[in-house]
Amino acid sequence: MNIYNGKSEEKYAGYLLSYINDVLIPSSEEFFGLLDENKLALHHAFSFNAILAHAIDYMVFISNKMTSVKRKDFINQFDEQYYVDGCVHINNKFRLLDAINNSFKHVELLQKRYPDLIEEYGDLTFHSLKAHDGKVFFEASSYKFDYCRVVMRPIAVIFNCGLKTTNDVDDFINGRICGSTGYGHFTYDYEPHDSIDRMIDACNPECMDCGEYGDNCDCPNFIYGENHGEFNANIDPRFDFEDVMSQISGTREWSK
Repeated sequence: MNIYNGKSEEKYAGYLLSYINDVLIPSSEEFFGLLDENKLALHHAFSFNAILAHAIDYMVFISNKMTSVKRKDFINQFDEQYYVDGCVHINNKFRLLDAINNSFKHVELLQKRYPDLIEEYGDLTFHSLKAHDGKVFFEASSYKFDYCRVVMRPIAVIFNCGLKTTNDVDDFINGRICGSTGYGHFTYDYEPHDSIDRMIDACNPECMDCGEYGDNCDCPNFIYGENHGEFNANIDPRFDFEDVMSQISGTREWSK
């Protein structure tokens, strides 16, 4: 993804840096605290959704100082770049976030801006999000999932990548650097000394779709059109139970 070439003006890049570091990141920390404890109310979801969506405004503003880009095209490119981080059933996270924000700000959604989303999800309104037991769900005729965990959680993580300079801003907007959930990446030495850690992680993996563990994962209850969710475990593809068990046994024998 390369939206523009060259270096953006420091003044304009500073707008985004200040917004991300002084508003979005602190808000994200509060949001994740409520998310982890399942204490989210509807106003928390709409407030943080608006904060994330407004970051798009800054990026589109900076991009249009360098080239000509429509907001819709910009968001589409961000989806193409980042949709794989998090739930693979929702490949239009930025567009959906923007549409939910639009439906919240206006009495009626600007339908010309989101024809593909309306075709997929039906009418998007303020009532598309519903709170229940400390979680906030997106509900449509053939969709139901935890909106905060499936959509906002991975988007928030993308922005948390230590942006500090104008070059960082340009690299971020053009898809060269970003924050990540880290799924699929493991830092093991693959030596006997980390075999116990590897076994613990494999026996208690995090769901890559929602960020929950084990019995706390609601994904089997989620509906994505013709597909149903499931626990999508973040397990090291190199993990081999018998091999790791033998290393654990060897480590114990050696330590006697």
